Amino acid sequence: MNIKRSISKKINKVFGVAVVNPDVAPIYNLYKTNYEKTVLISYITQPFYRANHFTHQNYITSHIVAESFSELRYNVDVVSYFDQISEIDYGKYAVIFGMGYCFEKSFYHPDRSIPRIMFVTGAHENLHNEMCLRSIKDFYKLSGLWIANETNVISATTYFSLFNADLAIILAKGFIYKDYESRFENSLYSLNNNILGLFSQFKLKTAESRTKNFLFLTGAKLITKGLHILLEVAKLRRDLNFYIVVPSMDTQFESYYQKLLHQSPNVFFYKNIRMDSVEMSQIIDKCSYTVASSYIDGLPGGTIEPMSAGIIPIVSKYCGFDEEKFIFEMEELSPAGLNETIERLLALNDQTYAEYSALVKEYTLSHFSAASVKSDLLDLLKKNLKAI
Repeated sequence: MNIKRSISKKINKVFGVAVVNPDVAPIYNLYKTNYEKTVLISYITQPFYRANHFTHQNYITSHIVAESFSELRYNVDVVSYFDQISEIDYGKYAVIFGMGYCFEKSFYHPDRSIPRIMFVTGAHENLHNEMCLRSIKDFYKLSGLWIANETNVISATTYFSLFNADLAIILAKGFIYKDYESRFENSLYSLNNNILGLFSQFKLKTAESRTKNFLFLTGAKLITKGLHILLEVAKLRRDLNFYIVVPSMDTQFESYYQKLLHQSPNVFFYKNIRMDSVEMSQIIDKCSYTVASSYIDGLPGGTIEPMSAGIIPIVSKYCGFDEEKFIFEMEELSPAGLNETIERLLALNDQTYAEYSALVKEYTLSHFSAASVKSDLLDLLKKNLKAI
């Protein structure tokens, strides 16, 4: 594995047309190799232009994908999945991998014998949009506020990609995997999301260090992430503490929960702090449980990252986790459903809590490390590129 080398690699020349933002311009022959075959990866280009700011797992994921194809002796071209400006010669590629506009556009090239491998980092688009709409309808019913920008409805469909890719790889298991499988006629494989590993060196949680502190760590689109579900529970459960860490927050949403977020003694609210900061480490050290009350997700980084420190997760079935005794799935996506799951966790005796915490840590480090994910991806590619 050579992620460190690829992360530090300098990209000194920006390719593509001049009007393309330099951070998203296509990168041709990333590793300057001279192999017989070339792959096009339609994903994200910024991780190859910028340093790691420890804010998102996809920084590492992008390098895992590129390095895996390189190790299989493909020259690697990378294009931003939303680039609608650059002209791409799809006919030069032996494999096309990825998502988004550039991946979808490849289906309009007449050579359909080129394998297309769809990379799914969440759920099937149809389920995704259904649950996004449900989230803002639920919040509207609760608050009277219609905040459409706090969900992530996909308005431009990628129909060929969704239903005619030769192969799909999804960062999910459980319900999310089964739903995609029911809609997709070709082979579908599950791949774990990768952790950054920033909390993997934390010492094991113990009965003595057990607290009633719950962490909500997530990215954008907070209504679809189900933050309102957690906050409604926080209103009632003054006996518990809730640590909320988000990159930013819609002003209407924040105003609606102003008193709870900024004046409640049991809610600790943080915006835009780095995952490798001292402040974040202190929060991880304080918390015993993490909550992902999301309406739609795929093994969310804000959940698996704390799990590497032994923090026991509460998740909705829409988060894409497999069934494990130490992963607590909400039976109902609602404040009542979350509160019931919290009660199940708090009812664990100290010995069982410590056992589950250790299992969570071991499970996450062995299945979600960059090395593990890369090994699994290489196995998938080796097996399927020969068969397609």
